[in-house]
Amino acid sequence: MAEKKSVLTLNLGSQRAGMARFGLGSKGALMLKEYAFAEMPGDPTTDGTRRTALTDAVRSLSGALKASGQSVNYSIPGQFLIAKFVKLPPLGEDQVDKIVGFEAQQAVPFPLAETVWDYQLMGKNEGEVEVGIVAVRSEHLNDLNGAVEAAGLKTAIVDAAPVAIYNAFRYNYPEVTDCVLLVDLGARTTNLIFIEGRRAFISSFQTGGASVTQSIAKEMGMDYDTAEARKVADGFVNLGGNYADHEDPEIDAMSKVIRNALARIHGEIARRTNAYRQQQGGAAPTEVYLAGAGASMPFVKEVFEEKLRIPVNYFNALKNVSVGPRVDVEQVSGEAHSLGELVGLALREMACPMELDLSPKAVQASRDVGNRKPYLFGAAAALFSTLIGTWAYNSSAASGYLRKEDELKTKISDLERYDRGIKDATARESTEKARADYIADAVRDQKYWVGMLNTINNLLPDDRIWIVQLSPLDVDGNELISSLTEGESDDNPFATGKNSEAASDKGEKREVDSLHLIGVSRSGENAGELALKFIKKLAGFKDDGTTDPESPSATYFQFDAKDETSFLQQYVKHEVGALDAKDGYAFHMKLPLKRKVTITTSSKK
Repeated sequence: MAEKKSVLTLNLGSQRAGMARFGLGSKGALMLKEYAFAEMPGDPTTDGTRRTALTDAVRSLSGALKASGQSVNYSIPGQFLIAKFVKLPPLGEDQVDKIVGFEAQQAVPFPLAETVWDYQLMGKNEGEVEVGIVAVRSEHLNDLNGAVEAAGLKTAIVDAAPVAIYNAFRYNYPEVTDCVLLVDLGARTTNLIFIEGRRAFISSFQTGGASVTQSIAKEMGMDYDTAEARKVADGFVNLGGNYADHEDPEIDAMSKVIRNALARIHGEIARRTNAYRQQQGGAAPTEVYLAGAGASMPFVKEVFEEKLRIPVNYFNALKNVSVGPRVDVEQVSGEAHSLGELVGLALREMACPMELDLSPKAVQASRDVGNRKPYLFGAAAALFSTLIGTWAYNSSAASGYLRKEDELKTKISDLERYDRGIKDATARESTEKARADYIADAVRDQKYWVGMLNTINNLLPDDRIWIVQLSPLDVDGNELISSLTEGESDDNPFATGKNSEAASDKGEKREVDSLHLIGVSRSGENAGELALKFIKKLAGFKDDGTTDPESPSATYFQFDAKDETSFLQQYVKHEVGALDAKDGYAFHMKLPLKRKVTITTSSKK
């Protein structure tokens, strides 16, 4: 292989870190030149990013590969990632960023300003654009990056571990077109990568090799490190059935504990496979590939094959990767299934199906400055040359100076024309941006209001409860828009009397923090009880008087009441009376919005 350059890669696992150096050939060939692993002691589920242990492990690997001071591509473990795959309607390129940004806000359970995220267009399926979104919290990313830089390395590319192993699969198995499932059994997380042609779907859950070790420690009365050592030395998965027990009772007992722990992982795989097929429209996997250090235990393949009832093979991350003379071929052949992330990170120096940039913001800013340096140097050189040329012309003769002046005036005239064109283009860009913002806001608000109305409608028990009116209230409780016709009573029991001008419609923008709901129950002698039941259900109160934070209405409304009694006093006004000569029960309810909105009032007629 005619080597073009080499690349250093680093996989930041929860219990084991790996580093490798690859050579890149001029025709896209890849060669593994050297690699090493470093184990980290202790339970990985009890210590966040394990900053100290991780720094020590990376420093050890850097020393083994003599990589200090070099740039490295590294991957973020699955437990720190949030991955979501969505389908969007056909959009113009100028609208994709806006809509994907909105989808990212819905997918990430904390402010986007506290994250680093990126997305990848996965192609079109039946006219829809499929997009993969991956995010990581900045505090976790900064911890991981700090461990890398503390070990004397420089950050080049930061990728997601499931994405890196997906790229490695596509490089090594280009002939696979049917739906397959790549199961990456890590210490703290199991990553499921469904691969269907050029399409990918990633799902992760917090169960892995550490869970197996915890089960051994609990059942056999050991500490975590002792249980991990026993698992590595003597552990295997009990085959069950008619197979003979191991001659050592303790090892046999451990094998059965491991089998039970893997059964939980199998159950999660089955559940998420069904979700992929039903929610994403994916096909059933025809084959499973096992990757990660957790797949190294004897009989893991056989047990998964028994449970899943489809062919199961070990993922060979070196299937299309050559091996250098410094690599022990026999050893690496037994660890090829653990090298997926390292191979995928090396492929980032070439063309990959998925290319995400999850570098910390400080690294991105430093990279931008570095990219500008050649242009700054070029501009400085050009300016210096211009000054020398101008000096030469000025020193030659007055006629030369005048000639140069005329040339510069012509150039200035041309540049002014270009300047006008740039300003016109900037103005058009601002107009189009405002249009795109309007569309994005419309999509968001439509989803918000429709979701709220559907939630209220779904809570109605039947047609015995009617919603007569639902109108917005400003911060002083003044009703801005009423659905009552002229002559009807529009008394608002929630008005505070302050700033009464806020209730006079003037076509102005007003801030709304709650809704006024007027309802009627027409169930006869049980009308009051039925209405009260609906009111409490809408507020999220359970039968025992406590509130349910997971109630459907909690997405839109936020009631500031400690108990049911204070809630009824503060947010409900009711009366018993006649309605169209039938027994009925009318009630008013104030619904405080979880987020304030702004509306434009219309003039009263």
